[in-house]
Amino acid sequence: MSRRSLRMFVCGLAALLPASCTEPTRLDGAPVARPVVSDAAMTRVPIVYGSERPLVELVFARADGRERRVLAWVNMGAPTVILSKNLYRELGIGAGRDLAFRIGEIGITVAAAAVTDGPGELDGRDLFDLLFAPRQVEAVLPASVLRRFAIVLDPAARTLTLAPPGTLKPAGVPVPIRVDPASGIATVEARVGDTVLPLVLDAGAPYTWLRGSAVAGLLRLHPAWHRADGAVGRSNLAMADLGLERDGTLVRLPDLALGDLVLPALGALGTGPMLGRVGDTLVGELFWDLWQKPAPIPLAGWLGGNVLSDFRLTIDYAAGLSTWQRQRPADPHDLDGIGLTLVRQGDAYAVSRVAERNEQHLVAGVEPGDRLVAVDGRPLSGAAPELAWEVLRGHPGTVRRLDLERDGRRLQVEAPVVPF
Repeated sequence: MSRRSLRMFVCGLAALLPASCTEPTRLDGAPVARPVVSDAAMTRVPIVYGSERPLVELVFARADGRERRVLAWVNMGAPTVILSKNLYRELGIGAGRDLAFRIGEIGITVAAAAVTDGPGELDGRDLFDLLFAPRQVEAVLPASVLRRFAIVLDPAARTLTLAPPGTLKPAGVPVPIRVDPASGIATVEARVGDTVLPLVLDAGAPYTWLRGSAVAGLLRLHPAWHRADGAVGRSNLAMADLGLERDGTLVRLPDLALGDLVLPALGALGTGPMLGRVGDTLVGELFWDLWQKPAPIPLAGWLGGNVLSDFRLTIDYAAGLSTWQRQRPADPHDLDGIGLTLVRQGDAYAVSRVAERNEQHLVAGVEPGDRLVAVDGRPLSGAAPELAWEVLRGHPGTVRRLDLERDGRRLQVEAPVVPF
């Protein structure tokens, strides 16, 4: 992968940040104006989920006056609006036309220079396609737009509410947040024992990811928190053949405190070295160093959907406050399944790594590079990532039948479900 492609991928992978990973500027170098919001008091819109990421419908205004309805990824870790390359051109953004759209009853206008043209690519594949296919997602609704409001993410009701700051009366446990005034990215101070972990709130990521160095430090103190080497299940959220997932470390933290709120049995992936261990030693944790640039403070990672989907979460950006109302208990078995790290290759899924514990492979008879054709007879060709995660899940002790292809030859392997 070229350095430019690597940078595009790093900036786009988890939060789909713009390719520069910096706050956008106008062509004349002046700061871009913040999004302009209509006077509508409040709106509540339905959420659908694709690849276990929240999606909402946005209605864009075309130059000819017609409407264009698209699915947008609600991405609290992204600082700017991102459009697919086709939509960017269809709406005339490259010609200097400001972006106008509605979410529910609220109209929003974003300066053309603050809109990113395409999410980036990996090996010639558009990242929207990589993360969401076969579902079509064409835009990102970012933190810089959300921060103009007080919002409520309600997974149980599958709704997103936007209201003027200070107008919502949330119930639950209050947790202070720190908000970057330009990007809108919100962070919380998490504590594990005496260790402080500044984390982004990012419901747009299916799972919690932490810096590999942060997880290594925790494991030196608490080696029993180690669960496996190699991303599995929803922690394998990018499905790209890079060290972040392939060489990552799964941990389960017994208690993570956000002020007075305690999150029990929290699963997280400590990312592996993206440039190899020597490369990361020389240049630092490149993925995180680039990803955190739009954030208000240095970061240890993000809290993803494995945490945030358990709560009705209210965020009043202007007040610097989040409020957490638990809707379902924490699930310490959310990763239990077959220990394989997968990558997407076109419409297919291949094995990047067989997860290990205590230097023992958790699945016998499977090798990196094998194509995973089906699980218990359910074909995976053309399937969305959530199906791949689901068919590999199960209760420990269950055995799954894996249909594989290796060097053009078909084979079957019986694999046990293991706890993580």
